[in-house]
Amino acid sequence: MTVSAVASATTTTAEGTDPATAAQEATTEEFTQFLQLLTAQVENQDPLEPLDSTAFVEQLATFSALEQQVLSNNYLEEILTAVRES
Repeated sequence: MTVSAVASATTTTAEGTDPATAAQEATTEEFTQFLQLLTAQVENQDPLEPLDSTAFVEQLATFSALEQQVLSNNYLEEILTAVRES
């Protein structure tokens, strides 16, 4: 499989924007990009040499772990904000 071009994404935040919200938006964008890449990989694989199921499961597990880490970070940010306000 050859890839002709890769688009890069940058996230900019306006002054006064909540950093947690900006981080969540950036993370959502990264999840979308990951899923698009994974889908493209599966769609364009060689039918005579399909993607190794172990590698596929590993990629999905990595994605799941990343998602859990992001959720944990969001919860920690909420706790930190609550502690600072009290």
